[in-house]
Parts: sequence; C-alpha cells; structure tokens
Amino acid sequence: MFGLNPYVLIGAAVALVISFGSGFGLGYKLEKANFNAYKLEQEQTTRKKEQEHQVETDQIRRTKDAQIAGINNKLIDAISELRQRTARPAEIPADGQSCSGRSLYAEDAIFLTREAARADILRTALEACYDQYDKVTK
Repeated sequence: MFGLNPYVLIGAAVALVISFGSGFGLGYKLEKANFNAYKLEQEQTTRKKEQEHQVETDQIRRTKDAQIAGINNKLIDAISELRQRTARPAEIPADGQSCSGRSLYAEDAIFLTREAARADILRTALEACYDQYDKVTK
C-alpha cells in the first residue's frame, strides 16, 4: 500500500526494542552503582558511629566496674570490723534495748551492710545505664 518494505518496518521495530533494552540496562546498572555507593557510605558512617559509641560504652563500663570494686572493698572492710561485735544471744531482751544501731548484733549489722552495698551496686549500675543511654542517643 504505502510502498514500504515489511522487512524495513520489522527492522525498525527490532532496532527500537534493542535500543530501549540497552538503554534500560545501562540505566539499571547506573542506578545500581549509585545505590551501592550510597549504601557503602551509609555503612561507613554507621561503623564510625558504632565505634564511637563502643569507646564511650567501654569507658562507662570501666568507671562502673571501678566504682563497684570500691564498694566491694568497703564492704569487706566493714564486715571484718562488724564481726567484732557481739553475737545475737539465744534470747533477746524484752526491753527493746537490743534494737539501737549502736548495739546492733554482728549478724544483723553484717546483713544490713550487705544490703546497703547491694543497693549501692544497683545504683551504680543504673547510673551507668543512664549515662550510656544519654551518650548513645545524643
């Protein structure tokens, strides 16, 4: 009808499909390279932050461990001194004089000292946890 050869039309269609496909492939490779570069940059930034946080966390942990060691040393000293107190008698006097802090029996004083040390250790650990949280979130 128009005097065009059908092979020319088929060839033009194939050329169009091939150019579209190669353009699409090139675009895909370019976007993939851009994404990989972005991903690498993000990983490096994240690793750097992670290392900074780890250094801060290690410092907080060392400080906490030193404080706990100090508390434990004081506990050992206090317990050795408290063992010199009188032991609790089999029958406690009914006048209530055995309940003052000055005349607290050795077992009771040691128990209360250990509980106080345990509370100090928990307080120290909690403060370290808060410090670590504050450093990581800033």
